[in-house]
Amino acid sequence: MTAPDLTTVVLLLAALVWLSIKQTSWSAVDPARLFRGPVVLAVVGIAMMVSGGQTAAFDTTDVALLVLELAVGAMVGALIGLVAHLRPISDEGLAAWRARAAKHPGATPGAGRATPPLFETRNGLFGLVLWLALIAARIGFTVWESSIGGHLAQAGGVLLVLFAVNRAVRSGVILWRASRTPMRSLA
Repeated sequence: MTAPDLTTVVLLLAALVWLSIKQTSWSAVDPARLFRGPVVLAVVGIAMMVSGGQTAAFDTTDVALLVLELAVGAMVGALIGLVAHLRPISDEGLAAWRARAAKHPGATPGAGRATPPLFETRNGLFGLVLWLALIAARIGFTVWESSIGGHLAQAGGVLLVLFAVNRAVRSGVILWRASRTPMRSLA
């Protein structure tokens, strides 16, 4: 195994562990924070594909399978967003959000004057099961792609882009739900 291959494996495993832990942890429904992770994953994934020269070998079949795979990732993200638990933000969650906002005042809208989030969310056990199903689907796509001679299966960055699409759609659905949920219905 070469150093770039080992780096890819370590990056993918780190992303997998980090995202799996986040499935069951409460976090503030803060748009800036919800979309930061997907943007980072997408940038790193695309950079891995481009810098490794993997995109040069893509053909029409690869692109079609990539679109299909990302569509599945988006659908699973929407389902996870729909089953995620929403609750009014706890005192601990609000304190954590404020501490994070104080450390990075430019990262939140209004440079430190951002409105605190009203809700926090976590995906729970069913969200984790859906997440693991997405990973199983990715393995299935890899086997299928390899069996028909495609190049997509060897592109490690595709997994990070898949995770980015999944998390971005999940975040969008959670924000949509939070904007339509009256506080009194959660009390």
